[in-house]
Order: sequence, then C-alpha cells, then structure tokens
Amino acid sequence: MKKFLLSVGLGWTVLSIQAQMKEPWSKGEIMLADVERLKGDLVYAADAVVITLKKEDETLRAFNATQIESFSFLDVRRKVMRNYKTSILPDTGRETIVEVVFDGALEVQRFFKGRRRSTGIRPLYNYFPEETVEHGAFRYYVHDGVSLRTLEHFLRKSYKQKTAIWRDQLDLFKIRNDLNNGTESWLRVLLFFNILEEERKARQMPIEPPVGVDPVTI
Repeated sequence: MKKFLLSVGLGWTVLSIQAQMKEPWSKGEIMLADVERLKGDLVYAADAVVITLKKEDETLRAFNATQIESFSFLDVRRKVMRNYKTSILPDTGRETIVEVVFDGALEVQRFFKGRRRSTGIRPLYNYFPEETVEHGAFRYYVHDGVSLRTLEHFLRKSYKQKTAIWRDQLDLFKIRNDLNNGTESWLRVLLFFNILEEERKARQMPIEPPVGVDPVTI
C-alpha cells in the first residue's frame, strides 16, 4: 500500500513538472471539492487533466478532476479569462475537467480529447479555434438549463424548440455572417442566441426608482 501511495505521489510530481514546461503560469483561483478556495499562479495541462497551483512560497500542489469543483485563470496569450469546471460527460459518463466556452441561457462546454503531436496544436490558443485546425481536438457539449448533451445531439433534438422565438433573427444572423454547419459557425449562433435572450430578459426586468424617490410621484 505504501508503495502504491508513493508511486501515485511521484506520478503527480511528474505531471506537475510537465505542466510547468507546457504552459506559462497565470494568476488564478481554484475552488476545491470541499469548497476551499486557493489563489496563486496556475498552469493547466489539458492533455494530462492536471491543474497545478504555485503558492507564494513556491510550493506546488497538483489536482485532478475528482479534487476540484472549478478554476479560472487569465490566458496570457489571448488576454481572456479561462473558466473550467468538473463535469460528467453524458456520452461516456466520465467525470473530467471541461472548459466553459461561454454561459447564459445555453452553456457551452468543451472537453479536450487530445491532439496529434505532429500538428503542434495547443489547447488554449483561441476562444473560437480555427475549425480546420483545432476543433477536432475538442468534444463540445451544450447545457440548456435542464440537461447536458453533446453539441450534435443538442442540434439534432433540442435546437429548434429551444430557439423557436428567435428563429428569424438566427437565420438572418447565419446568412449575414456566411455561416455554415461547421462547429465554429454553430458556436457563434449559440452565442448570439444567448445575447438575444439576455436582451429579452433585461427588457422584462422592472425598473427600480432611484434611492429616495417616491415611485408614486414618478
């Protein structure tokens, strides 16, 4: 048993070192499964599914999907915040770490499947990766507020019903932006749907009077 624990500990150390070599350190925060929050410099090795935290005293801690709830950090290359969380993939039942590409009425997640070493593709380059280069490295999922499905399953079974009130606007958006049935095009359509939904909800919200003003006299 001691040998097993020792081998696991050495394995995590190796993965932590590998993670440092692959990506630059970024300021971020981790929410552990026990709700503890940790802040420091983070690096995420997507191919190993390991998030490594470096504290102010330079000590390292490595975590896998079973130990965390979520984490976020600044992608220094793209100058955007990256948000990740644990999720159970509906097609495999596997608990793993996914990136939240965007959220709202529809939350889009993506799971890094891996990449061919010969292409030199890295998992954190683009918010919307170039379809011919990087989309094949990811598996995309959509949470519609009720259930999590693969992107393909959602488009086939739920898209028309979920987006019915915005069908004309979405069709026009696709035409004006010369979008097709590729992954990147659908991601842009779903993001536009979220924007439409946010605007609709904002219009429905009651406007509160300024502090100290009697609403009866307005």
